[in-house]
Amino acid sequence: MVGMGFTSQNNNKYLLLNSKKFTVEGSTSIGGFTCDYELQTKDTLFLNKKSALFYKLPVREFGCGNFMLNRDFRKTLKEKEYPEVIIALSDVRLSGGNYLYTLHLNLAGKRKTFQNLVLIKEGRNYKGELELKFSDFNLTAPEKLGGAIKIKEEIQLSILLRA
Repeated sequence: MVGMGFTSQNNNKYLLLNSKKFTVEGSTSIGGFTCDYELQTKDTLFLNKKSALFYKLPVREFGCGNFMLNRDFRKTLKEKEYPEVIIALSDVRLSGGNYLYTLHLNLAGKRKTFQNLVLIKEGRNYKGELELKFSDFNLTAPEKLGGAIKIKEEIQLSILLRA
């Protein structure tokens, strides 16, 4: 059944996904910001197999709530040089009651791999989170009003998979 979570067919476990949402959250000296991108495509995520879900996310399509934040987000991620963020989820497996996975992230021309991340099941949703730093990707957190508004170095990347 589509969207009913993990199921079995020929002893292969998989998850039928209806949508994916990728969110970047950060904070500034005067508050927080959230930028996200959502895909309404159907995918099959296989467990315990050497398979991956691969997504090219256009930086221009991330929504941050207003024109100025959108512009700053694009500039910070060097959208003109690197118009896409590439995300791949692989090696999803059950381990001790949790789902673990590997995240491959290509951001602003720099590739990083993060292993043994946890997917938490919340109803029909599976959520993974990871704290990153701008400096991990040779990016500089922007400043506004001559440095009066500073963006903190740490940002949170969240991946929400909906079954």
